[in-house]
Amino acid sequence: MGTKNHKQINGKLLRTDKQFRHLKQRQKENISAWLYEEYRRLWIETGHEPHQRNNWKIVAAVMERIEAADIWIPEFEVRDYFYRRKSHYRNRIEKELQQAEETEGL
Repeated sequence: MGTKNHKQINGKLLRTDKQFRHLKQRQKENISAWLYEEYRRLWIETGHEPHQRNNWKIVAAVMERIEAADIWIPEFEVRDYFYRRKSHYRNRIEKELQQAEETEGL
């Protein structure tokens, strides 16, 4: 049983043209938090903002968590969302690091 935009996989009917906006709010929040955590982890690990060539590592790690949580979303949707949110994550981390430096300086 399959239709134009759906496939039967493991007894579940999955939408093949699913977009990030089609996810439930809680799923969106989880994915966003996981992307931020991976981006921040890589930043702390290297001591500077992750290079563009490391973006696939971040998305791949988050895709593993998405699959473990049994959320179905195409990888390119997660990648596109990450690229849209990357500047927000960067600003947030820079602000956190700046606050940490200020508290250490006091």
